[in-house]
Amino acid sequence: MDKTATITRDEALSLLRRMRLIRQASERIAKLYPTDVMQTPIHLCIGQEAVAAGVCHHLGSADQLYLGHRTHGPALAKGLPLPRLMAELYGRTTGCSGGFGGSMHVYDPAHGLPGSSAIVGGSIALAVGAGLAAKLQRASWCGVAWFGDAATNAGVCYESMNFAALRRLPVLFVCEDNGFSNVMPRSAHSAHDIESLARVLMPTFPCDGTDALAVRQGAAEALALVRGGQGPAFLHCRTKRWMKHMSHEVCDLPENVVDRERDCPIHKLEQFLLRSAMASVDDFATIHRELETEIDAAIAFASASPFPTPDLLEV
Repeated sequence: MDKTATITRDEALSLLRRMRLIRQASERIAKLYPTDVMQTPIHLCIGQEAVAAGVCHHLGSADQLYLGHRTHGPALAKGLPLPRLMAELYGRTTGCSGGFGGSMHVYDPAHGLPGSSAIVGGSIALAVGAGLAAKLQRASWCGVAWFGDAATNAGVCYESMNFAALRRLPVLFVCEDNGFSNVMPRSAHSAHDIESLARVLMPTFPCDGTDALAVRQGAAEALALVRGGQGPAFLHCRTKRWMKHMSHEVCDLPENVVDRERDCPIHKLEQFLLRSAMASVDDFATIHRELETEIDAAIAFASASPFPTPDLLEV
């Protein structure tokens, strides 16, 4: 199916706005982080925005999304309010985890974010548990496991996919494949082909993870199968990580060659919108300006919020 055939102007602009929110918030975080106002390690997803926007375009608040350590993009795309994320990074009580979790432990059950795990692969079994709960309850929502390519080396990945396939559970496995395990390229950390591993157990949907329209289409097809009671599906999104694995600096690994125009999901979508006469450069500028105002307000909210006190740890 043509990935652009069914998209409307409003849908395309919604994708762009989600990606722009993630990008601009991440860029601001990268600037603030060296000033020590944030109380947590950070793992930014600049360059990977298309995966979050494309998948979460099809997820409702009831769908349970379990994240790994790189949380900001998918959490924002799923609905986590930016002020609550920013306050969590600042370690304040108004943060999504009360200031106790930090960047790698976001929590927002109202938007289908029951928790995240800093352990590589830690999110995968949790999403399968959610899928099992959905099936037992005959619910319409699904579990979504979000992980990187390095997590496919963990035993829990195969075990979880095997169980989900065996029980035909409503689970979407989303592999955000940026080609690196921290600083190790895929060739140094993995002897298997990710899609071949998954294809033994379930339908796989490969897509260009730098193209929001391609991810949106792949996620739509995968979720149609999952929601239709046919069991789990695997969405493989090859993308590019522009930043270092952790912290605020640009990645300088010689193996990680990034073309900031060709590999930019925001640039790709903006060019599509211009070619199809769905939007103008002025529209893009308006979105950018509005989001900068939202980010300013979120930072002010975080800065004005109190730090946690020991009594808040009492059960």
